[in-house]
Amino acid sequence: MEHVPTKVVPFYVTGYDEVDVPVEPEEPAEVPEPAEERVARSSVLGQIALCLALATVAAHVIAMVLAVSGSFVAGTVFAWIAVVASIVTVLTSLVAIVARFGRGWAIAALILGVFANPLLLLNMLNFLGGS
Repeated sequence: MEHVPTKVVPFYVTGYDEVDVPVEPEEPAEVPEPAEERVARSSVLGQIALCLALATVAAHVIAMVLAVSGSFVAGTVFAWIAVVASIVTVLTSLVAIVARFGRGWAIAALILGVFANPLLLLNMLNFLGGS
């Protein structure tokens, strides 16, 4: 059996120029409505979290100053206020981060709230000090 190359011959259709085909006007293509537009979220919750973190730091500093000056009861009260404020700060920061309400503010507040907690700071310093 011998191999024969295939030959392609162009095929032209003619004769349709004489017939008038009515052209319907094109309807504009439906423009799909954009998906829900990005809603600008408020960053107030993240800013509130950062204010709580700064209040935690302030309460912690006040507690240390009072304890050093000899007012142990007042220092203890402010230390517990700092602990509670730290917990509220961390929870508020986590909500703001997950819900995207001022993420940058909330991340800063989370870091500050964790390190300003007197109990965590005491345990961390004890661990690093080896006692």
